[in-house]
Amino acid sequence: MNGTTLIFAQVLRASANHKVEHQSHLLRPKRYALPSSTVYLGDVATALITNLPQPETPHFSQPPGFNEQRWVMGTNSGTLSVRITSDSYWGFGLSNSGYLNAIELTGPFDQRMRLLFDLKASVGHNPWEFKHRAAANRWLTKHHPGTTIDDNEAAWRGAMTSARAEFEASIEIMEQRSTLVEKRMKQHKSEFVGAKATVPFHAAQLDLQVARIALADENAPAIERALARVEASLIEADPTTELLSSEHEASAPEGMSLRNDKEAISPSLDDLEIVDLTDHSQEEE
Repeated sequence: MNGTTLIFAQVLRASANHKVEHQSHLLRPKRYALPSSTVYLGDVATALITNLPQPETPHFSQPPGFNEQRWVMGTNSGTLSVRITSDSYWGFGLSNSGYLNAIELTGPFDQRMRLLFDLKASVGHNPWEFKHRAAANRWLTKHHPGTTIDDNEAAWRGAMTSARAEFEASIEIMEQRSTLVEKRMKQHKSEFVGAKATVPFHAAQLDLQVARIALADENAPAIERALARVEASLIEADPTTELLSSEHEASAPEGMSLRNDKEAISPSLDDLEIVDLTDHSQEEE
């Protein structure tokens, strides 16, 4: 369900690595040649844009003026809309730590929470921890009455919890699927398939551990990569997919069927056709 989240983040670092085109007010790289002015995005806005899956070129509804770190910028990524306001809240903007970003996200709940989860992991610090707490509280009281520093921290932590719960659920689903595949492996009659399946199955177990470690590190891309490998390994190990059975059959000579299971029945001597290759003329000599 679509909704809106308004949250605030401390900016710690900013540099002149981008420009704003004068005519279109679109974000451009530092070496852009057409008429443009410098903008200091800061670590928060840069990380947020980087973590959007398919962002449109950000547009400045309020381009920077004399203060290059004060601006309003927006972009869209699929069904998610992002609006960032950069403003000075302490020391007349004389240091990077005197700036904050007001981040407004509109779109599906899970996408909003995931973006904030990725943002927090990318900036390398807790965005809700302001360098100048009292000044930040006064700024919030002036510009967003009813919102406090503590409210903002609770919103951030709530987003982290929601995103973490989604990843936990994804890992648990794969763990349950792993248990089911292991049961099917034990019930399968073919020794060949059973032996071959242990390799991808053990690979899946290792990647489940990797996913857990990545979750502890709040590394969302690593979680997703590990779970993708788990899914592929379990598909290969699952006897019901018949991938290994097909490999077994393909390894047999044309027109022959390999049998390698315990129920294979050895023919009796009575059923064998005896061919006499004795040279009778030699016997008579």
